[in-house]
Amino acid sequence: MTEPLFSIVIPSFNYALTLPRAVESVLSQEGEDFELLVVNDGSTDETDGVIQSLLAETDNAFRYIKQENAGPAATRNAGIEAGSGRFFIFLDADDEMAVNALEYYREQIIKTPRVGMIAGGHLSRDENGREKAHLPGALPASKYKKLQAYLLDKTVSFSNGAVTISSSVFDSYRYPERFRSSEDIPMFAHILANYEVTIIDSSLAIIYKHSDSLRHNVGYVREVGLAVVSEVFDTERIPPALLSLKEAFMAQRSLSLFRTLYGAGKYKEARKYYHRAIAIVPTSLFQFSYLRKYLKSWF
Repeated sequence: MTEPLFSIVIPSFNYALTLPRAVESVLSQEGEDFELLVVNDGSTDETDGVIQSLLAETDNAFRYIKQENAGPAATRNAGIEAGSGRFFIFLDADDEMAVNALEYYREQIIKTPRVGMIAGGHLSRDENGREKAHLPGALPASKYKKLQAYLLDKTVSFSNGAVTISSSVFDSYRYPERFRSSEDIPMFAHILANYEVTIIDSSLAIIYKHSDSLRHNVGYVREVGLAVVSEVFDTERIPPALLSLKEAFMAQRSLSLFRTLYGAGKYKEARKYYHRAIAIVPTSLFQFSYLRKYLKSWF
């Protein structure tokens, strides 16, 4: 096969039960212009055996990379290093590509061949089988407004598995491996600040929600903390005209950390982040959902 249009990377850590579903959703896509790479991030379950069985069943239809556990960012970077496609898609091992997802991407690439990222929507499915459609939202015209919409206003959102990213993006930046969660925020911010982004108003993936997600792991939340702010606003990558968004993002991240720690019952620690948010942006005090939690944390 000539150089593929798409490299589809499935990072997997202890998802042996759902990995076959993810692999099948990729291999069932129409066309021959894509490669699939499965990266086993040091799983301790039956992942290796499942992958070996899948390789035998599919006549080695994908490439297998095995590494010691290094986290989701390092796992995606391993896929970037090994892949040769013009565009990359990162599909979590417990999710699925939607039927005909690649065809949607192909059509958009023809229209905008120099695009940095193409983002579609996704269908979320919870543990009870309830489904909800999520579209990425309309992008404003300027890069400043795009970044503001993503980081602050939350009117634009992206999900790995439902986006494809040009390989040219990774010439200047890779996923920050020091983060074991929220590693996609700096990547999406970097792309919005420096590249053209287009939107597809269709669901391109099925994202499964789990109560044990890293997003709910307080240890990882502490580890990332406010460091993600410095990563997003690294002056070597963010144009100077966008740096004025940094303080507001710091305040918002502080409120987000407050909410997570409050939900975990760690009220004293949570209040420190609430105080920080108010000190940075005093008008944060008027966000009543946070104020209510803050007052309740004292009783």
